[in-house]
Amino acid sequence: MLPESLAAELIPAPEPLFYRRGSPDDPRLGELVHRGSAPPGMRPDAVLVGVPQDLGVRRNQGRPGAAKGPDAIRRALYRMTPEALHSDLSRLCLVDIGNLRTVGKTLEELHELQFRCVAHLLGESGCVIVLGGGHDIAYPNGRAIAQHAQEYGVLVFDAHPDVRPLVDGRAHSGSAFRQLLEGTPALPGRRLAYVGLQPFAIARSHREFLEQHGALLCFLPELQPGRLLERVQELFERISEGGRLPVYVSLDLDALPAAVAPGVSAPSPIGVPAQELLQSLEWLGAQPAVRLLDLAEYAPTYDLDGRTGRMAALCVCALLAGRASRQRSTH
Repeated sequence: MLPESLAAELIPAPEPLFYRRGSPDDPRLGELVHRGSAPPGMRPDAVLVGVPQDLGVRRNQGRPGAAKGPDAIRRALYRMTPEALHSDLSRLCLVDIGNLRTVGKTLEELHELQFRCVAHLLGESGCVIVLGGGHDIAYPNGRAIAQHAQEYGVLVFDAHPDVRPLVDGRAHSGSAFRQLLEGTPALPGRRLAYVGLQPFAIARSHREFLEQHGALLCFLPELQPGRLLERVQELFERISEGGRLPVYVSLDLDALPAAVAPGVSAPSPIGVPAQELLQSLEWLGAQPAVRLLDLAEYAPTYDLDGRTGRMAALCVCALLAGRASRQRSTH
């Protein structure tokens, strides 16, 4: 699935995370996911890879802990049944290739490694799911999808826009989307949409920067109850030109309220409704244009009762449920 040079930079996820009931009438995702590669002749519907680092969070003066996020998400995800969210995920070919090796590497080296890995996986699978890690993972992910398309769209669920300037010329967890907007090639602002931005957490200069670039901004106070999916669909249509362009979905878990997701780098008392977020992710998963999803900023150290980990796992399941429903409709 990966060339030898990249495969050598991966560490398999620990075996105990792949939960097994050992009962044929009670299967779990941990028993169904393929570790390392897909069976011969099969193209994966989705590939999971972890990026266990929070170097960017530390640079951004956030509270660290997201380095432990990928395996904690796996612990919750692989205990779930294939019927998660009323869909049969067993019809999908799911592959988990493990975590990128992070020890001894700078953030810049990890970004380059992640970029090369995700870019390759996008050519080998229907969808790539990146488990973070700090939200700086968005920059190499955006670069990776740009390798496959001259134009692409980005849909971000986040309380913050992450367009802070670099610190001494170096990236951090709050700079990813500025880097994409100012990069080479630059992401056009009209291809970048945010959902759930919280005004009290956004500097005026950052909002003006996004407005100058023409980014699409949906602030949390604008979201009426029960209307999140409708807003997501509208933004998706605009950034993808009706599904013509590939789309990368980036989810910072601090978009959710702390009652649902306390274990994040920057918790907030308010946020997007959990059930509506899952509904939106399921719809997105059913769109052929969606090729890449990442989940960022889960810090298990600060979690309560594992609720953030389970919510993150449900978000993955929601996207996969959408893919499973699309596969069913094509048969």
